[in-house]
Amino acid sequence: MSIQNLNTQAKTAISLFLLFVITATISSVILLGLELSGQKDGLNIPTISQIQNKYTMPSLVAAMKGSMYKEVTADEDIETVHHWIKEGAKQEGELYNDAWKIIQSDCTNCHSKTSKMSKAIPSMPFDTYEQVLTHTDAGYSWSKMSKQAHIHMFGISTFLILISLLFAYTTYKESIRTAFIIASFGGAFLDIFSWWFSKFIPELVYIIFTMGGVMVTSILLMSLLVLANIWKKQD
Repeated sequence: MSIQNLNTQAKTAISLFLLFVITATISSVILLGLELSGQKDGLNIPTISQIQNKYTMPSLVAAMKGSMYKEVTADEDIETVHHWIKEGAKQEGELYNDAWKIIQSDCTNCHSKTSKMSKAIPSMPFDTYEQVLTHTDAGYSWSKMSKQAHIHMFGISTFLILISLLFAYTTYKESIRTAFIIASFGGAFLDIFSWWFSKFIPELVYIIFTMGGVMVTSILLMSLLVLANIWKKQD
């Protein structure tokens, strides 16, 4: 059976579904690029260093280098906070005093339960040392990894199996169909599971970058190839 044998209504429904998938995939790439680069608009393909910041550095430092960079007074402030965390994030000494002043100056205007700023984030307060300390761990914690992994894997696998099944019934060569299906699932699996382990093996950020690209490319190409094949006139 080929998807070319489906009736017009089925072809239309599949085509609209694939257009939704293409739009959602491109949107996710745009969102990730904006979050990692700290930019407000445009298509910003994440760099290795930006991915490294997100998955191997303390979340506070990663945010200061990425999405919150525009709120940081000076680059030296980021290094001071990072140095304080690397030294144990202790609530004592001159280094703590310097880091705390920076956090109070650059972060708590928005990160406070009492903030009146238009873009305030009261749900993530930095008012006390204990609150800030929860954002000083490097990379993904077990709880964060479990939360992010299961949400992404359930979501991605749901539409990926649908795209894969549609692609499996196209008229392209069997080797091409097999390669794309394996690449899409394999890329997603390696990308997601490298998130957590990259804090132990920093080189895994290259796997995140590469496999994320493989997954996105496979999804987009399979969707476009199905669209081309489903409306192709049969010989």
